Amino acid sequence: MRKTRHSPSPPSDDAPRDPSVSLVGDVRRITNLGVLEVRRRLLEGEPLFDQELFGNRAEDVFAKARALLSAIEDGGHQPLLAEAGRPITPQTLRNIFQASEDEGEELRRLDDLGHA
Repeated sequence: MRKTRHSPSPPSDDAPRDPSVSLVGDVRRITNLGVLEVRRRLLEGEPLFDQELFGNRAEDVFAKARALLSAIEDGGHQPLLAEAGRPITPQTLRNIFQASEDEGEELRRLDDLGHA
């Protein structure tokens, strides 16, 4: 079972970054967490998202994870990601999503041709 966690990078000790209202709103909309909870997690570098990637709702999870990655990056934070308990880069996670989607497309194509 593969899971991914999304966290923003914690603020540096010498310059804490207060998350913008826009970032808090975007993360709240994506995660359904409360405003204060989102703000606290952003400030403390705690996970915002912890989901199984390849379950019954993979497409929904992929969309939510992509939206959250973009919101964190657009908000000026560096996402900290872990997949199966190991740190990964945002690009690695995007590559995992793309490979899975490409495989799904190929299976649908073969099914349409009667080969699956």
